[in-house]
Amino acid sequence: MEKPYMRIMFRILSAAVLAAGVLCAGGCAQKGPIEGEYIDMTDYDVPVTEAVEVPHGMDGTLAFGATDVLIVDSVLLIVRQFSDHFIHLVDLRSGETVAKLQHVGRGPGEAVNTFCAGVSGDGECFWAHDMQLGRINVYRMSDVLSGNCMPSRSLTFEDRFSQGHVMDVVMAEGRIYTAPEGITDDVSRFVVYDSTFNDPQGMGEWPALEGTSGLPGPAYSSVFEGSLAYIPEADRLAVAHHYEPLVSIYSMDGALLSNTWGPDGFMQEFSVNENNATQYGDVVMYGSMVVWEEEVRSLYSTLRSHEGRLYALFTGDRMSAVPEDAAVEEPAAGSRIIVLDSNGVPLEEIRTGRVLMRFDIDPETRDIWGFDGDYNLYHYKY
Repeated sequence: MEKPYMRIMFRILSAAVLAAGVLCAGGCAQKGPIEGEYIDMTDYDVPVTEAVEVPHGMDGTLAFGATDVLIVDSVLLIVRQFSDHFIHLVDLRSGETVAKLQHVGRGPGEAVNTFCAGVSGDGECFWAHDMQLGRINVYRMSDVLSGNCMPSRSLTFEDRFSQGHVMDVVMAEGRIYTAPEGITDDVSRFVVYDSTFNDPQGMGEWPALEGTSGLPGPAYSSVFEGSLAYIPEADRLAVAHHYEPLVSIYSMDGALLSNTWGPDGFMQEFSVNENNATQYGDVVMYGSMVVWEEEVRSLYSTLRSHEGRLYALFTGDRMSAVPEDAAVEEPAAGSRIIVLDSNGVPLEEIRTGRVLMRFDIDPETRDIWGFDGDYNLYHYKY
């Protein structure tokens, strides 16, 4: 039976193709996989730092079911599934859990499926996003550490548009920025809400990656799915893409300011299903319009912003199991934290000895905390 989708294949770029680009002065931009100018990381000889793993002595189950991790001053915030509470706060000085928030439920202060969290620039507040309820709960850290585990504010998506389909959320300048994933017909890069989660407005353009012009809205939002960060020092938004080796920086009104390509110069293959359905044998599943090929890899999984710099976690690890008849392939040796300035210019690379799924970094104390695919929590110094 013929598959009901149109194939749009994205081929791995050879070194020869990349080398054929025309470099601008200083090697800052060239022609290649992105239409127009872009920053190619391979043109920059940045220092590489090997982070050193530090035993932390904490409870080995702390990160079981973890989906996100944040450093907030001397507190480690871990978002977890498979627990009676979604949010766990750990004192980094004592290693003790000092608070648990968001009991599973639908009542005040409860949640059904919290997957990610964020923190304000001053560290005084943090928020957690319940994808199932389309709700963001905002907490004051001082209140929580004093025993008040109820949110100081709760916001619910007015249109339910992003229920279950928005991952990272950025709160900045009295507005809420989201990047919907995979189901919206809107062709805008971001959907922006006012401070009460009302009046959603689409804004922003997609990166002009070769071969992606004219894709349906759901295909765009799947191909360019990514992790968001706000750079308060430059008043800019940034996106590190999960399936393309690309970090894009935007103004707060959605203008695309820069694209940074790398550290590995390849593009992944996928198919676009015209009927927004994927067939598994005799069963048709409706959902994402994009079907990734078996070789698909996880590229940028997390993006953090600290002190005017971006820290993007890159792994390149294969997401699907290796077929039995395939040649044995070595897994990724570890994660690479790519450090960029607010213009997207590469500054440094920090390497960890393990593949991390999510992480956070404290440039002041030079601490890195993260967890791997088996929910083991790791601490590094760099």
